Amino acid sequence: MSTKLEGVAAKAREDKKLVFTSLAHQINKELIEESLRHIPLASAKGIDGIDVETARETFNQWIEEMETSIHRKSYKAPAVRRVWIPKPGKVEKRPIGVPCVADRALQRSVATVLNAIYEEDFLNCSFGGRPGRGAHNALITMDEIIMRKSINWVFEADLKNFFGSLDHGWLLRFVEHRVGDPRILSLCF
Repeated sequence: MSTKLEGVAAKAREDKKLVFTSLAHQINKELIEESLRHIPLASAKGIDGIDVETARETFNQWIEEMETSIHRKSYKAPAVRRVWIPKPGKVEKRPIGVPCVADRALQRSVATVLNAIYEEDFLNCSFGGRPGRGAHNALITMDEIIMRKSINWVFEADLKNFFGSLDHGWLLRFVEHRVGDPRILSLCF
């Protein structure tokens, strides 16, 4: 995490009610370039047909326009390429969207900035979709709890289409509790 983002994290940790009204300057050329470097070269192309290697090679040609549009709140994400992938053990397939590589780099950059804030708010027992945490960490923690305490039951659930059914209006309201920069909010939904 950069020094500037460490400062954002420190402010978030100190004041749990602080609304960050100026964050867009954190989404800069350096962060987007770093995010682009984290995208594996073998990643799928978006609807524009540009692969990761080409996006890296042409970075200086497209980054200025992207930065300007972010700060003017005029950035429009390109269309997403729809791909159908098989569900394990089933005949049916599920749809996934493949964003353009440049947009993936921007998404990762926004997530990095938001993570600096929300990682300070999330509970330690939360594992889903967090950097450095995942299902294996959750299983290890659950195993430790079961071994230390008397547990009578464990409930397992799989919510069908959970992310596809989330109300974006409510999500935006949740984000607005901590983020008040309209330029960042315009990138979220």
